[in-house]
Amino acid sequence: MLFLNDPETIKLFSDKYVDFYLEDDMFELEGKFFLDEDGDLMIEVIDAVGHILEMAGKYLLCGQRGLRPTAMRPDEHVFDMEINRVYYIMEDPKPEEFIEMYEKHGIAEFFFKLEDVMVNFIPDTKKWTIIRDKINMLYGGNKKEYDSIAELLTDNQDVVAGGAWQAICFRAEEEEDDFTSFVGSPTPEFDKW
Repeated sequence: MLFLNDPETIKLFSDKYVDFYLEDDMFELEGKFFLDEDGDLMIEVIDAVGHILEMAGKYLLCGQRGLRPTAMRPDEHVFDMEINRVYYIMEDPKPEEFIEMYEKHGIAEFFFKLEDVMVNFIPDTKKWTIIRDKINMLYGGNKKEYDSIAELLTDNQDVVAGGAWQAICFRAEEEEDDFTSFVGSPTPEFDKW
């Protein structure tokens, strides 16, 4: 389970970017976590479709209602929130930046939202995989394996060049009870959905 008031979660999420949903809305919001002056976890909303941006406002206080993460506007309106993923942003990364993210932060999942491309490092085999058409990280596409990230990027320039990548440090998984669960470490079974 994900608890937004847990000190370890706050430490992990602080200063990272987030894609999330409010209540049962189908429109994803993008934001960045930060700590307010009281040490509470907040989200600065960066992007969303017009009416959702207006509904959410600019800043949301993260909290918990039972097992559900919540987001509260300054006027104290509380939304149930589902966090899709939390990540570092990598701008047009070079091969060594992917490797550094794995070695320094243990991150093995990378998502290029612009092209719906997922790249994974599989520690057991030391292979890099790419899945094209990995819509919102959930729905599969064509998967191919490489011996190096440099080879993968060169061979797939048509869908990996330029733009912002998400180096995923947390992602949601659907469970039977439809709550968000914590993925404690990157897993090679990323295509099990």
